[in-house]
Amino acid sequence: MKAWLTVIIPIILGTIAISFNNVVRRYVMKSRAISPLQGLILYYAAAAGLFGVVYIFFWGLTLPQLLPGIWTAVICGVAVNIFIQFFKMKASSLDEGEVSLTAPLQALTPGLIIGLALLLGEYPSKVGVLGIGLMVLGTYVLLWEKTPQHWYEYFGPLKRIIGLFRKDLTLAERNKNLAVMLSLGSAGLGTIGLIFDGLYSRRSINIQGLIFSAGVFVGLLCLIYLAWYLLRSATQPAQRFRSISRRAIFGLLAMGVLWVMQVVTIYPTFAKTFIAYTGTLKRFSILISVVLGYFLFHEQDIKKRLWAAIIILAGVILISLDDLPARLSAYFR
Repeated sequence: MKAWLTVIIPIILGTIAISFNNVVRRYVMKSRAISPLQGLILYYAAAAGLFGVVYIFFWGLTLPQLLPGIWTAVICGVAVNIFIQFFKMKASSLDEGEVSLTAPLQALTPGLIIGLALLLGEYPSKVGVLGIGLMVLGTYVLLWEKTPQHWYEYFGPLKRIIGLFRKDLTLAERNKNLAVMLSLGSAGLGTIGLIFDGLYSRRSINIQGLIFSAGVFVGLLCLIYLAWYLLRSATQPAQRFRSISRRAIFGLLAMGVLWVMQVVTIYPTFAKTFIAYTGTLKRFSILISVVLGYFLFHEQDIKKRLWAAIIILAGVILISLDDLPARLSAYFR
């Protein structure tokens, strides 16, 4: 019963927040009324502001007690998330970046973390290998579209990489390849990001420290994206903030609230169980995201994408039964 109250139920609530965050991001970005960088600035400004309000309301201007090494974990996490979140936002801005396509691909982090483990000399068990196999199969199902005409088309991700450089593709085909590669890129970087999320959450000690460090985390992301936007717009004038629609503003504010909900519900569980277990339970968001994508946006190939999501999720669960992620996290303590 204690595990349900302290781990499982909070992660379920956080998973729902992640799923709706995916859907709202798609809702805001598919109209292309706002650029990815503008969206990220407003998104994280809203999250940072909400963290600040919550912190001052409960603890005033007092500083929390934090464990040594927390700011190293925060800075490293920010460095990785700069690209993780940009890739996700950019993929959502493409017409072909449907939630039911991108969400399962962005959930491949637990499988890719095994690649990092191999570099450190840690090897998966038979259960872990089976989990990897299922994730590969699920990805293959998701990316399979037609009978292959070239040898590289038998390998979904490889086909997408090569497709980015082919000149005979339509704009839609090229954008779909780009959406796939951006999603896989965010999953790959999430391999490192998941570890640092767990580390700074554990070093926060309690909810006061977590709210404070998470507020600094999203505040730094907001400032970095703002600097990126200003430097980029100096040479390539971008759309001005004043022209952003109300739909986009309210959507991004909602995303900020959902991010805070995700942190408050999920991140405390890093201190109560293995990082890998929390990361795995979070992946149930892919099923919710696929279903929401179908009902809200009427996305195509829903049966195939749902089966692919189920297969990938099964692989994630098997990987979580392996003690490899726990051994891997010891390298970063």
